[in-house]
Parts: sequence; structure tokens; C-alpha cells
Amino acid sequence: MKVPCVAAFLVGLLSLQSTRAAPLKKQLWSVGSGSVDTGNVGDGSFDDNNQNNQFWSVNSGSVETGNVGDGSFDDNNQNNQFWSVDSGSVKTGNVGDGSFDDNNQNNQFWSVGSGSVDTGNVGDGSFDDNNQNNQFWSVGSGSVDTGNVGAGSFDDNNQNNQFWSVGSGSVDTGNVGDGSFDDNDKNNRYRKVDCARLKNSNMGDGSFDDNNQNNQFWSVDSGSVKTGNVGDGSFDDNNQNNQFWSVGSGSVDTGNVGAGSFDDNNQNNQFWSVGSGRVDTGNVGAGSFDDNNQNNQFWSVESGSVKTGNVGDGSFDDNNQNNQFWRVGSGSVDTGNVGAGSFDDNNQNNQFWSVDSGSVKTGNVGDGSFDDNNQNNQF
Repeated sequence: MKVPCVAAFLVGLLSLQSTRAAPLKKQLWSVGSGSVDTGNVGDGSFDDNNQNNQFWSVNSGSVETGNVGDGSFDDNNQNNQFWSVDSGSVKTGNVGDGSFDDNNQNNQFWSVGSGSVDTGNVGDGSFDDNNQNNQFWSVGSGSVDTGNVGAGSFDDNNQNNQFWSVGSGSVDTGNVGDGSFDDNDKNNRYRKVDCARLKNSNMGDGSFDDNNQNNQFWSVDSGSVKTGNVGDGSFDDNNQNNQFWSVGSGSVDTGNVGAGSFDDNNQNNQFWSVGSGRVDTGNVGAGSFDDNNQNNQFWSVESGSVKTGNVGDGSFDDNNQNNQFWRVGSGSVDTGNVGAGSFDDNNQNNQFWSVDSGSVKTGNVGDGSFDDNNQNNQF
């Protein structure tokens, strides 16, 4: 398990080294092994910095500041990076309350290698028109402690965007994703955790719209994740190959999952996938799941262990072809009541539960409303 983590970290270090090695055309601040103590940084207007700009770079030094990035950062359209931390120590106030517009290629807001970062809120500002290969936060093996993350507005990030990536490091945050995430229409992923430890409060209370191809909200490899509620927000127009949560061999402990609104996910959608990992949650699927009309699967468990509260108290409508609510392979599943919600317009080849060689323990099953299941349905 350690090999992929080390490899991922080495790749991260190489990418940071290559960024430092190339001469930057414009760089606002660079700290080597020294010590810096300032007030606020970046309250002004930074426009038309169109190639290889970097706002702040910290190597092994120590930096302590007030707020960072309350100003206006526009027309930074190639290879821009707002903050890079290697092995140093950074302590700031809020980061990214300003306006970050027209950063349309290979932008990265924050990168942390093996260093230590302690901040207030991150990303309360406006991040618009970042339409190719944008990444909001990347953590290698370092340690990050923040307030709320992503309460701002993130619009028009339409290709290969990733909000948060964690390698083998440690991340402790407040709420994540209370803001607005719109027009992320190809290959977007909200959070990825490899073999790291991640702890935060609620996740995904905001609005996630127009993510219409290959979107994944959360991916966990062998790492450890502990959160509050996940997915109380609005997730609309995710209409192809969307997956809300994927767990490999890692450990996930959350509050309620999926109490929000999940609409217009009409092809190959999967809400939760568990490999050999361990998952412990509160209620799952108390929200509204509508217009999922082809090849949808709410939950898939291979050899892992899953323990939840009630499952499927919400509304599941217009799932009219090849829908399957739950599939268990050789794993172990322990839940509260299952299927007390409303399941309507499931009219072809629907199957509520499938168990192979695994073990399933539940409360009541199927106390809800199952209407318009008129062909080849099997409960």
C-alpha cells in the first residue's frame, strides 16, 4: 500500500521542482529558507499576467501573514499558481476571498508538498472561467489545517477540474463545498484521497450543477476519511457516468450521506461504490433522486464492510431502465431500515437488492411506495 503513496509523493515533488526550475516571467513573492512575517498580502488588483505567474512560493522557510488574496486576479491564462509550499511552514488568515477570473489553462490555487499549512477560511471568493486542468488544492505528504473550504463561487470550470487532491498527508478542515460549483461539464472530481488522513465537517452542502460527463464527487483509495454530513446540497444535470463516492481499501466514517437533491442523472450513475474498504455512515439516501433513467445503481459493495443507518428513505423517481438499488458481492452490510421512501416509475428490469456470497443485516425492507414497476421487476 505504501508504494503508490510514495510514488505519488515523488511525482508531486518532481512537479514542484520542475516548476521552480523553470524561470518564471512574473512572481510576486518567493521565500527560500528564510522567515517572513507580514500583514495582509494581495489586496490589490493583479491583471493581465498571462504566462507562468506565481503569486507566492515557499521552500523550507517560515511564513506568517494576515489574509492572502482578497484582491482581484484577472486574465492569468496560462500555468498560473497562486501559492506553492514545499517543506516550509505557513500560517495565514483567510486565503482566497478575492476575485479570480479568466485563469483558463493549468491553474492551481494551492500546492503543498511536505510542509505545514495553517489558515483561516479558503476559497470564499469568486473563481470563474477556469476552464482547463484547474486544481484548487493539492496536498502531498504535508499537514493542512484550515477553516471552511470552498464557500465561494466556482463557475465555468469545464474540463478536467479537481477541487481537492490529498496524497499521504493530513488534512483537517471546517465545512467543505458550501458554495456554488457550476458548469463543470467534463471529468470533474471534487475530492481525491490516496493513503492520507482527512478530517473535516460537512461536505457538499452547496450547489453542484451542470456536471454532465464523468463526474466524481469523492474518491478514497487506501486513506482514512472522517467527515460530517456529505451531500446535503443540490447536485443537478450530472447526466453521464457520474459517481458520487468511491472507496477502495480505505476507511470512511461520515454523518448522513445524500440528504440533498440529485436530479437529471440519466445515464450510468452510481451513488456509492465500496471495494475492500470499511464504511460507517449515518442515514444514506434520504434526499431526492430523480430522472435517473438508465443503468443506475445506488450502492455497490464488493468485499468491504459497510455499516449505515437507514437507507433509501428519500424519493427515487423516473428510474425507468435497468435500475438496481443495492448490490453486495462477498462483503458485509449492516443497515437500519431499507426502502421506506418512494420508488416510482421504475418500469423496466428493476431490481431492488442483489446479494452474492456476502452477509447482509437490515431492519425493515420495503416499507415505502413502489409504483409503476411494470416489466421484469424483482425486489
